[in-house]
Amino acid sequence: MNEAPNDSIWPLRSMLFVPAHRPDFVAKVPRFAPDSVVLDLEDAVPPQHKIAARDQAREAIGFLRGHGIPAFVRINALDQGGIEDAITVAAEGYAGVMLPKAARAREVQDLDAALGFAEGRANLPFRSVAIMPLPETAVGMCDARELAAASPRVRGLIGVVGGPIIGDVARAAGFIPTRDGTEQVFLACKMVLESRAAGAFHPMGSLIGTALDDHEHVRTLAQRAFHYGYTGAVLIHPSHVAIAHEVFTPTREQAEHFAGMIAAMREAEAKGLGAVSYRGQMVDYAMIPYAEDLVRAARRFGVLPR
Repeated sequence: MNEAPNDSIWPLRSMLFVPAHRPDFVAKVPRFAPDSVVLDLEDAVPPQHKIAARDQAREAIGFLRGHGIPAFVRINALDQGGIEDAITVAAEGYAGVMLPKAARAREVQDLDAALGFAEGRANLPFRSVAIMPLPETAVGMCDARELAAASPRVRGLIGVVGGPIIGDVARAAGFIPTRDGTEQVFLACKMVLESRAAGAFHPMGSLIGTALDDHEHVRTLAQRAFHYGYTGAVLIHPSHVAIAHEVFTPTREQAEHFAGMIAAMREAEAKGLGAVSYRGQMVDYAMIPYAEDLVRAARRFGVLPR
């Protein structure tokens, strides 16, 4: 299992993209209360602003830290300045790096080494900065488990759960996206399985390809991501944060049900039993890890008292 000092921030229900060169956008983030932010140095930044955006990203990390919001940075591809991006932005509050166009394990390992240097220079704890590979190449999608297993920093892969707009993943994989998304199910689920098989238990589903104000479709995509096994959503608009939190937060009814299941199992165990009838269902040890994860999340997000 991958382990790192910043595991306390997981699971994240939301990662909100913000262009790193737009401090006016960054200033508005706290009102939407995302679980985390991705400061984008890649596709959202014009080429002439990319160098200056590094310093702006570092300042934004500090600002977001003051509001209790972990900051990730989507760097450029490693052969297009990504290593320099990852090192330059390092500051207290730097939670992780999203690695775009990820194709081979060596890229993750090179980024790992660069982050070790960056942590030392910025006086950050060793391996406190996570890596989230974004496989946007055919090779990366085929070999996703190798990406996730390449470094103990990897907390999860980024998969895509999208609408009918062709982006990097669709183009690389060769499918034509539709609104109902049946052509994407295999790949989206594969990213979850590959991530978990590598011990990276927090894959995130990127919700893209829909009209920004079509909140019902955004909710549909978020629900797909949840049922595919993603632990949270990567978002491109602040109005989507509340939707993701609604979908990825256990309800009180769910939390109380599973808390009761855990209590019933403990009572059975005290009697020397390995299974118990709980609310008409037979429960044994196989059901308890999921129940514990859900109750832990419910307490973290305020559904149950800590």
